[in-house]
Amino acid sequence: MKYNEITAVIDVLAMKRVRKKLREINVPGITVFQVQGYGAQKNFFRRDMMQQHSCLRIIAPKDETDHIVQTIIDTAHADLKGDGIVSVSQLDAYYSIRDKKRLDS
Repeated sequence: MKYNEITAVIDVLAMKRVRKKLREINVPGITVFQVQGYGAQKNFFRRDMMQQHSCLRIIAPKDETDHIVQTIIDTAHADLKGDGIVSVSQLDAYYSIRDKKRLDS
């Protein structure tokens, strides 16, 4: 089975809604961490222009990726600059540390 890594950088306030919606569609696991950066939305009140966001990572089967991505976009969308971005990368390999096994073969 082929897997993709989904990475989303979204507004901190949208993260709770996104996490809840991902549970509703039975996404089995996510990783969330706080990041700083700037892009379309800059914080002009800070010298470095950095903005606080949440970053979400999901490893998902290829056939479920589009549905998960659309769920994140629909849930995080507020029609504002700084709503965020979503990227998808194909994984070459996927391993379990506990089981010491490759999971994508």
